[in-house]
Amino acid sequence: MIKLENIYFSYGKKEILKDIRLEIKDGQFVSIIGANGSGKTTLLNVLFGIEKSQIGKIIINDKELSKYTIEERAKMFSFVSQRHDVKFPFSCLEVVMMGRNPYKSRLKPLSKEDINIVYQVMEETETIKFADTCITEISGGEYQRVILARALAQNTPILFLDEAFSAMDISYKMKAIEILKKRIKKDSLTVISVMHDMNLAYSLSDSVCVLSKGRIIAHDCPKVCMDEDLIKEAFNISVEKIEGKGFFIKN
Repeated sequence: MIKLENIYFSYGKKEILKDIRLEIKDGQFVSIIGANGSGKTTLLNVLFGIEKSQIGKIIINDKELSKYTIEERAKMFSFVSQRHDVKFPFSCLEVVMMGRNPYKSRLKPLSKEDINIVYQVMEETETIKFADTCITEISGGEYQRVILARALAQNTPILFLDEAFSAMDISYKMKAIEILKKRIKKDSLTVISVMHDMNLAYSLSDSVCVLSKGRIIAHDCPKVCMDEDLIKEAFNISVEKIEGKGFFIKN
């Protein structure tokens, strides 16, 4: 579905991404991991189209990303960021309703089907209790759950996550992951997620992309490519790998 060819990206003279070559199949949970400053969020932003690479191209479904219209992208991609992008005091219900905007005419209200989808995802994400609450008045973890609900209401085949679970309680984090796994299996949803938790990436991902200093140093099934040497190279820490469980930092 997604292919990156020879991607380079810089902020001014500072080179962030270098010769990125990557293929991502349909219906996978792909984690992007690496140390701070390795280029994870920049890579996600380039994939999403927020940033434009200076060299190389991105191909999605045999068509270059640059050839898609804004309307087409809105029906193909949804995005959940760790940053708060909703500043106006909309109700949480109104925020989730925004996920249906790509499917309606600008001046028309949401259809009955749209409303049903909105309420369904709010029930699914256990955010319906915040429906009448201002988005500016809930906690960081609750905010992330509402934004995830908005993304699910958008019903796109590709979902980008940038540390989307970072503020959630562990129980809601696991529930959110379970929701995504079900959609991957049922609808062939493709999830591309920036993560800092290497153990979550190890146990959750179908494939993991490891970045170091702007380059991909590994991309494969985590059980295959993630080992002590790779973690040392990517994060500069010594760990012990326990098969089937994950990594423990050595003292």
